[in-house]
Amino acid sequence: MTDTQSAVADDSAAADTADHDKPFDEARGFRIFMIIWVTQLVARLGNGLTAFGLAVQVYNDTGMSTSVAFVTMAAFLPGVLLAPIGGVLADRFDRRALMIFGDTASAIGLVILIVLYSTGTATLPLVLAAVAFSSVFTSVMDPAYRATISDLLTPKQYARASGLVQLAAASQFLISPAIAGLVMSTSGILLVLVLDISTMVVTITAMAVVVILLRRHKIAPPKAREDESNVWKELRFGITYFAENRGLLILMLLITAVTFCMGFLQTLLTPLMLDISNETVLGVVRSVAAIGMVVASLVIGLFNMGTKHRLYLSLALALAGITVVGMGLVPDALVIGVFAFLFFMTLPPLNTSVEVLVRASIPNETQGRIWGLMSLISQLGYVIAYGVSGPLADFVFNPLLVEGGPLADSLGVVLGVGATRGIGLMFVLVGIMLIATALVFPRLQSLHEMEQTLIARTAEAAEQNSGIVEEKE
Repeated sequence: MTDTQSAVADDSAAADTADHDKPFDEARGFRIFMIIWVTQLVARLGNGLTAFGLAVQVYNDTGMSTSVAFVTMAAFLPGVLLAPIGGVLADRFDRRALMIFGDTASAIGLVILIVLYSTGTATLPLVLAAVAFSSVFTSVMDPAYRATISDLLTPKQYARASGLVQLAAASQFLISPAIAGLVMSTSGILLVLVLDISTMVVTITAMAVVVILLRRHKIAPPKAREDESNVWKELRFGITYFAENRGLLILMLLITAVTFCMGFLQTLLTPLMLDISNETVLGVVRSVAAIGMVVASLVIGLFNMGTKHRLYLSLALALAGITVVGMGLVPDALVIGVFAFLFFMTLPPLNTSVEVLVRASIPNETQGRIWGLMSLISQLGYVIAYGVSGPLADFVFNPLLVEGGPLADSLGVVLGVGATRGIGLMFVLVGIMLIATALVFPRLQSLHEMEQTLIARTAEAAEQNSGIVEEKE
């Protein structure tokens, strides 16, 4: 290549970069983002319908908590394992095209489920295979969706967009269970699946419109990264950092324990409630419980939690334990619904306190690696819960509290006797473990040191802000 050709190539590359980096109208970018957000809100609602409906259907078909756990695992595990690959793809290809591809491919799994249930050939292995197939392609879509925020919005719009993204994610827990419960009780699983695939048609069509709008306004997709980091090196760094910082390790284990409890409840609440009520009541209870998270998040947003996060962690863990015990003790749908609402209220303060302590204790330049590792490991809590909760309920605990069971005449007097009262006993044991953890937490020196670091950094920031105000005056 001649010098002239090199210069032309450099100029062309610079022009391409300039076109990509060229700012576009903020309002227009946000409007396009809102179209994408609405499509994902619809998609999440559809996902929630199928997740709820399949859990109810397989339990009604088999009468086994293990079946519910396996379906939940099939929907969850591929997303956890393939999330890093989805992130790489989102950095290398057109993210909008990936979202269309992910939605379209995951719809194939739904079509398979519709065929299976409409022909009466649905078996648990085939259902699990179809669910896992859809989950694989959903794992491609989600990172692309989140990364699209950076493509379309300016930094000052990030917080607003993040709140909307979380709201869309919460919709499958807030709205979908109540709707799916009503549909399951009146029409059955086929209508639930048809509704879900209908939402996918809407989202695919809307995303195609977004692609057209982006091309019309000449908003180009981001270019692939040219710098490649050594993933294993970053992972080793994170593991070493945790080993050297006991407080971080303890907090990571705490979050993993909380996700285990969440997975435990998510799996076993379905058989527990269906044994004493019906699909409609189960859907309402799940939706009302999720509202507890929204209420607690709003309270945290309105009132500053201060710096006493060890206390907040202990109180939240203790309350969570008490509520889980309450759900296990009383086989009444209303009582379980109230305790489930209170349990989900404890999760935002738990998560907030952990996040604040971690952010205050690690350098900013290592935040991404540490959070990435914490997120990955904490998901193992769900995986373990999905793997063990069903078999433990079906083959260990439930047989203890049926009529004539080994514990029917002792603990059965307190917990009651029935097909799923063993699940109630499991809830009580998990709740006691949470309460015990709450009692131990305030005594850990490493967490005390993390809280002192937070207090010192808070005071330092306040002093700096005070100095800035005085200079302006």
